[in-house]
Amino acid sequence: MLTLCMQNRELGEDKSLLLKVAGGDQRAFRLIFDAYSNRVFTYAFRYLKSKELSEEIVQEVFVKIWVKRDGLPEIGNFGGFIRTVTNNLTLDALRKRALDYKTINEGKHKWSDQDNATEEDIMLKDSRAYMAMAIDQLPKQQKLVYQMCYIEGLKQKDVAKKLNISPLTVKVHLREAVKTLKAHLKDGNSLPLISLVLLGICK
Repeated sequence: MLTLCMQNRELGEDKSLLLKVAGGDQRAFRLIFDAYSNRVFTYAFRYLKSKELSEEIVQEVFVKIWVKRDGLPEIGNFGGFIRTVTNNLTLDALRKRALDYKTINEGKHKWSDQDNATEEDIMLKDSRAYMAMAIDQLPKQQKLVYQMCYIEGLKQKDVAKKLNISPLTVKVHLREAVKTLKAHLKDGNSLPLISLVLLGICK
C-alpha cells in the first residue's frame, strides 16, 4: 500500500532552513519544494488518478506552506505537517469530485455516445469519493487509527506505540471504524467498496 513517507531526516529537522523560509527566503523554500513535491504528487495521484488534479494539490500544499511560513519554526514535525496538509487537500478534492459526479449522474441522459467514461468507471470513482467522506466523518480517534493503518500503511502494533495505546484498543477502534464505514457505504449504494475497506485494514 502506498504511503506518504514524509521523513524529517533532513529538511524537517533543519530548523535553520525553516527559519529562513519563515523570513521569506525563496531559495530555502525552493529546497523544501524540491524535496517534497514529488512525494506530495505521488500521494495525491494514488487517490485522485488525475495528473492535473494532483499537480493542483502540489501547488495548493506549497501555497499553504508559504502563506503560513511565519509559523514554520514552531512546527516540531514538519513531515507530519506536510502529510496532514496533503491528506486534507486530497480529501477535499475527492469530496468535490463526488459532488461533480452526482451532478453528472443526475444529467446522464444528456451524455453523448462519444463520452469515453463508462458507467462502471463513474460508479467506482463516485464510490471512492463517498468512502473518503465516510472516513472523514468517523470519530476522531477511530479516524486517526484508521488513517494510520489504511492510508499510511502502518501495522497495528506500530500504531499502538505511536498513540501510546494498547494493541487491543487499536483493534477495537478499527473494528468500530469498519462497522461505521459499512453502514455509510451501504446507505450510499457502494457495497462493492466494502471489500476494499476490509483489505485495507492493517495487520
